[in-house]
Amino acid sequence: MEGIIIDVKEQGNLIAADMASSSYVTNVNSQIVDAELDQMTYTYSARILVVNTNGIIVKDTYDYEQGKTILSGQVLSALRGIVSDKYDVRTGLADISLPIYNDSNDASIIGVINITMTYGKVVEMTTYIKGIIASIILAAAMIAIVCAFLISNVIVRPLGMLNRSIDSVTDGAKDRQIEEKSFYEYRKIAGSVNRMLDKIKVVDDSREEFVANVSHELKTPMASMRVLAEAMLSMDDAPVESYREFMNDIVSEIDRENEIINDLLTLVKVDRTNAELNISTVNVNELVEHVLKRLNPIAESKGVELIMESFRPFAAEIDEVKMTLAINNIIENAIKYNHANGSVCVSINADHKYFYITVADTGIGIPKEYIDRVFERFYRVDKARSRETGGTGLGLAITKSIIIMHKGTIKLYSKENEGTTFTIRVPLNHGQTGGDSQ
Repeated sequence: MEGIIIDVKEQGNLIAADMASSSYVTNVNSQIVDAELDQMTYTYSARILVVNTNGIIVKDTYDYEQGKTILSGQVLSALRGIVSDKYDVRTGLADISLPIYNDSNDASIIGVINITMTYGKVVEMTTYIKGIIASIILAAAMIAIVCAFLISNVIVRPLGMLNRSIDSVTDGAKDRQIEEKSFYEYRKIAGSVNRMLDKIKVVDDSREEFVANVSHELKTPMASMRVLAEAMLSMDDAPVESYREFMNDIVSEIDRENEIINDLLTLVKVDRTNAELNISTVNVNELVEHVLKRLNPIAESKGVELIMESFRPFAAEIDEVKMTLAINNIIENAIKYNHANGSVCVSINADHKYFYITVADTGIGIPKEYIDRVFERFYRVDKARSRETGGTGLGLAITKSIIIMHKGTIKLYSKENEGTTFTIRVPLNHGQTGGDSQ
């Protein structure tokens, strides 16, 4: 449990930094922070409260207490700069409060993130609740048979429905929803379970879509090679040049198949929760210069100018191979989806905690409705153009996984027909949590 609490604190501090930079506590209007809160809520089965310095809850991921005042000891301690966490072994509940520091030199506290999460399966929690209710029913039965009968019908029956619904999901039912009727506590539990089921369905659908995409991408080169081979077999007296042309086409399809397989293997490696990073101190300026030098021939062939802006030299604790791959993927995309006589500007900078890499191009841009999907595996905004430019549709998914492994963030801004800007933020020291330290 201690390891999970540490991970939650690290993610909470990263979100706190984003809240500070976007003034989220005073103006709850940031899609990026909302997405980070939703992701953390789903990942850790958590409920997250954002509290301002007056103790008012400005954000509740469960939407129950928003606008109300909270006066818990942990929140008050966090407002004084004390990070606190509490874990109840009996209930499996962990309660963590982290201060939000102002994004300026005075490092004042502007709010608190309070994270409550359940360590254990929903079924175990349900069993615990049923035990409590069973005790209540037993005590009521000793007072009056009528009360026991009422409690049995009002409480036990809905919980039995809840248990059967959970069992049906365990047995493989995806679309089963629990009816949110009965007493208040049951409705809350049923609502939480239904939200969990919706998340599970989204994950299952994404997994099925990914498998289908993998199958399609791997079958396409194979089908092309089969057609080319059959065409060669049907030509009895074809000139050598024709055979050579067909063989070159087959080699190209083999190369594409190999590229897809290699990208899939890379994605599997960086997706593993226990994936290891070979951390070393690396000069980031030299790393980016090396990537640009390697990609410059591609840029020149497409008439794209590569520009590098470095505000100061610095080093960071990163996995050089993986970070090189992530930066290479973004810059190569900026070149491929650019206009002739366009440009790609790569800016690198650092403060006392993070380094920043910004890749801005003058390319075709991304329509607003597709921006949230560009990091999905195999997703392409313009499939026809993507086929012409090559690639497997896995580059940005790999890049995002690598940045997250480094405890960093990647953000995207794009406007159709004007260009796209990617911004990467990664801690200079891999051991730091990403938030303000005491």
